[in-house]
Amino acid sequence: MSAHSSNAERSAEIDRCLTLISPSQPDESKFVGMLLLPRLLNHDQVDLVQHVFDGMNFKFIERLLRTSAVHSETGQVPEPVLREIAINVLASFARYESMASSKVMSDRIPALSTVLKANDESDGTKEALHILLCVSVTKEGLVRMLDPDVIKNVFELVVDTRNDQEQQLGLQLLQSTYTRACHMLNEKSIASLESALKYSLQTLFTALSKILANNQDKLKFEALTMLSSVLPGVPSEQIMRKFKDDSGEDKVSRWLQDLRSGLRQILSSKLDVKYRDQSMVVIACLLNYFGPDWLFSSLRQTKSERRKSEKKPAGTLDDPDVKFPVLLIHLVAVETRVMLDDIHERRMNLHNGEAVEVDLGRETRQETMVPVCFEILENAIQYLSANYSEDQESGMDADVLLKIRTVLTDTMNIVMELLKFVQDTTSNEEELEDDLIAQASMRIVAVYLAEEGYELE
Repeated sequence: MSAHSSNAERSAEIDRCLTLISPSQPDESKFVGMLLLPRLLNHDQVDLVQHVFDGMNFKFIERLLRTSAVHSETGQVPEPVLREIAINVLASFARYESMASSKVMSDRIPALSTVLKANDESDGTKEALHILLCVSVTKEGLVRMLDPDVIKNVFELVVDTRNDQEQQLGLQLLQSTYTRACHMLNEKSIASLESALKYSLQTLFTALSKILANNQDKLKFEALTMLSSVLPGVPSEQIMRKFKDDSGEDKVSRWLQDLRSGLRQILSSKLDVKYRDQSMVVIACLLNYFGPDWLFSSLRQTKSERRKSEKKPAGTLDDPDVKFPVLLIHLVAVETRVMLDDIHERRMNLHNGEAVEVDLGRETRQETMVPVCFEILENAIQYLSANYSEDQESGMDADVLLKIRTVLTDTMNIVMELLKFVQDTTSNEEELEDDLIAQASMRIVAVYLAEEGYELE
């Protein structure tokens, strides 16, 4: 009886609070009601929470989030208090999927993003990020979350904060938003979400390219991880093509220059294979979306760079950016040969009935990274074929070209050895069509043989 009485009293108190926050009431009453409601809610009583949600004055919540301070009869209510009141109320609803996914909650996303404060001494910013994570799951929530101003606000927090929890939650929110949006669009076309994704990419590229080029801390690698996840997931080349056209040549050029600088810094260092793989995934995607010039055009400066270096004092370092394509081709070729040798040996042992150690992680990586490496090598082959001719000055140094050709030839020999073995030991065409490594190998061999000046000797 006492428990029932207690619940009834709580329910009556909640109804009084809902009356206090109704639009017709003065701000003073609304403040009192909003302060009391989160304390009265028992999160196990979903029906009661739903009752409060249905009676909530969300327009006043919006005011609390967007107002710097409010004057009441008892004095000025400062912005941190207003923010805390709004966040506490929204947090009470965000834990329930049916409420978090509603339009009235997704409509609060832009305002919530404005209250994010780097190095927040309270838990307000972390709580707001948790709310945003819960709310940005539906189409409507993702469209709101992909607003360039919202993305910019989250990135500013991620860059400015020294609080690891704030930074990680901000990164998780950005990663989750793009992953969900791309997954949803890969399943079906949604015009509003496609448009939101396209317009948000300018803000994303601006932020990530700057971080990758300029930061020398863990945030640099977080940016790399995000790029390597987002770029392959973009649902159609059409979105990237529209994004590229709308952005303009100057902006795209600056982004690619910064991305190239950051990727060169990472690949020039001895780092974990994870970051090397991620860098190659990003490069392959950028080549696919933006063509090869941003990456390989510095090969045209290798002849003049060699002449400059001959005149420099001993011990003077060459410009690392000019020879970055050479470094990249070498790294990709070596990685390709190591993976193909391992694949060839494993398949040969299987064919001969010998014991083979099962390593699903390694095999999955190879199925992902071999096509990525081939994409980079194909672009290198095609760029050299289109831009180098013995009859015309290309600006490319002969020694550099010889090194590249030697590396490509050695790699292609290994590709063709594996391809011949696969073709000799595969019993039917259907099995060959399902073999991702074989299909990727056939493609790069076709490109290699088709390009003038790269025929097999």
